[in-house]
Amino acid sequence: MSYCFDHRHYRVVSQLEEDAGRALVDAVLDGTITREKVFRDNWRTLSAQVRFRGESLLLKVPRARNSRRWERFLTRFRASDAVRTFRHLELMSTMGFAVPDPILACELRQGGVVTDAFVCYRFVEGRVAGPQDAGAILTSLQALHDCGYLRNDAQMANFVISGETVYFIDFRLKKPRFLPALQKARELARFLRSCPEGQGSPRVTATSPGWLWLAMRLDDMSVGMRKLKRRMRS
Repeated sequence: MSYCFDHRHYRVVSQLEEDAGRALVDAVLDGTITREKVFRDNWRTLSAQVRFRGESLLLKVPRARNSRRWERFLTRFRASDAVRTFRHLELMSTMGFAVPDPILACELRQGGVVTDAFVCYRFVEGRVAGPQDAGAILTSLQALHDCGYLRNDAQMANFVISGETVYFIDFRLKKPRFLPALQKARELARFLRSCPEGQGSPRVTATSPGWLWLAMRLDDMSVGMRKLKRRMRS
């Protein structure tokens, strides 16, 4: 069960005992935490496997979201990306899905908006999903859709296989309110773009062919627009 406390002007939500939570916040803010492996370290995101008191954790600092003016403005009305990630992990776990255990998240507010935030969750030992896992992933994805949620960015790289279990990682839950059948089909289309081997899965063939066809055409258009924008910038 998580609880909240304040430390060094940060609002902290944690599943650790308060002393341990304060120590983890100090280690991250002071830069003394041990980084075992850095996955990404740029202006957008810091994502690193770290070790704290013998446990392997994933530290994520959404730098771009912390600094964008529009993102900051939105935090007048909602929690930071880091705290929402923590809450989404908790929610997914209560629904029975395999996700990393949320450990701690905190946010710093200045003038009513979030200016800094990070989240830590338990590092999942496993392997990145491959084409052979498409059926199991689609089953888990359909189960999430049946619960009324989308996971966002449903590409192969955002699933980890540990033993026989499919773990959801790097997700943001969303309830589709407008044309939910189309939005679910679009999420399925995005996954199939990253894993064409899943085309013959029973979960795919059970989806309305009309919605799936439209979703795949819309996804093609979206990818084409992104490529065009990149060419125009370069």
